[in-house]
Amino acid sequence: MVEFTPFTILAHLKSLLETGEYSDLTITCGDDTYHVHKLLVCSQSSFFKKAEKFPVGKEAAEAKIDLPEDEPAVVKLLIQFLYEGEYEPKLPDSEYRKADGSYTVTAPKVSRFHYQFPHTCRRGCPAPDYDVCPHHSCKHDTCKEKCENFICAVCTAPPPPDGGAAQLLLHAQLYESGDKYDIPALKHLAREKFDRAAKSFWNADEFSHAVEHACLTTPESDFGLRDIIINTISAHIELLNKPSIIQLLKTQTGLAYGVLLRRSRDMGWIKNVD
Repeated sequence: MVEFTPFTILAHLKSLLETGEYSDLTITCGDDTYHVHKLLVCSQSSFFKKAEKFPVGKEAAEAKIDLPEDEPAVVKLLIQFLYEGEYEPKLPDSEYRKADGSYTVTAPKVSRFHYQFPHTCRRGCPAPDYDVCPHHSCKHDTCKEKCENFICAVCTAPPPPDGGAAQLLLHAQLYESGDKYDIPALKHLAREKFDRAAKSFWNADEFSHAVEHACLTTPESDFGLRDIIINTISAHIELLNKPSIIQLLKTQTGLAYGVLLRRSRDMGWIKNVD
């Protein structure tokens, strides 16, 4: 009896894309042609669903959708995502968020702490429960013993991304594609990858290029990447020494306001303001 696992199913899906077997829709971009399957593509994107349902002209007769305004390299990764739920460079193969809702500790451990996240205080938070991690102990002068689902961002930080700083722009482009073609899962993944890359490459020149792209290609009401950008600049305020970052904040006033507000809150200068 053949045993099917998520890996064998994924291999089958990749094979269908590579061979074009049973394809019933064609997507083109530049010189690239993809023989895809409506079931997979249209079920994940309302754009492709509408384009397939209400085709016009030559595309109607040929069951084809052309994407002339997109970069072929980005469309290639978009198609990869629709079949694999991932795109290159892939996230490190590490399940830091476990199936039971707990988190894998990625920082070096010190023996006297229990590192059980998320942590919620019991009444009185008796020893050794109050020794959560080196960055937090439940005491009256810290959290007042009222922790609820506390997760240490330092101890459970996800592993750094594979690849270099150039991926920052790539993730911003894939986020844009997820928004443009209404693929929420792609936006979510691109945001996660952008967040990890920003933590590793915030000081690289590529960061400002990616920030500019993100701000110019998504509506101001979309804070998916903007929140990451604001938090990154606030956490590394020395970025204001870079002319490229200053120029961005001059033109993107909403971003500048966000950085000012975030930094002011972090420093305790103001109370919470909407």
